[in-house]
Amino acid sequence: MPLLILFGPTGAGKTYIGKLLEKEFGYYFYDGDSDLTEEMKLALHSMRVITDRMRQKFITRLINSTAKLAAKHKNLAVTQTFIKNKYRQRLLKRLPQAKFILVKTKTDLRYQRRRERADYPWDEAYVKKMDSLFDVPKIPHREISNDSAGPENLKVSLQRLFSTFS
Repeated sequence: MPLLILFGPTGAGKTYIGKLLEKEFGYYFYDGDSDLTEEMKLALHSMRVITDRMRQKFITRLINSTAKLAAKHKNLAVTQTFIKNKYRQRLLKRLPQAKFILVKTKTDLRYQRRRERADYPWDEAYVKKMDSLFDVPKIPHREISNDSAGPENLKVSLQRLFSTFS
């Protein structure tokens, strides 16, 4: 399982799980937000719509970064919303060994987490708008629930998940 892509809606806990993979399982963790363009950062901070043109540039950067890191690190976990199927498919075309894991969380918990984040404290209306853009995955993927507090249940769930990869 050298390349894991944790994806899902905002506030699902992708970054939390990515850091857990780094700490407990020896993965190199990469937060895909590191590749956000300045234009996207400005749009996100002001809760404006992210255009497809903005996303295309960002996804290109993210896929290039992921490819470089995958060549360098035996075990790599990357987190990013990957809001559209076409971007998930682009990554798989370039990096077919990638295993996508959809991080799921109860909606009210996701909204609470978003309100508490200092980097992008979006209101519920903006999160709902982003949710409406999230494509139901049409790529092969596994799922993990991030509803419970604390890392112990997640560690067990991750170990179970690892056993399903061939």
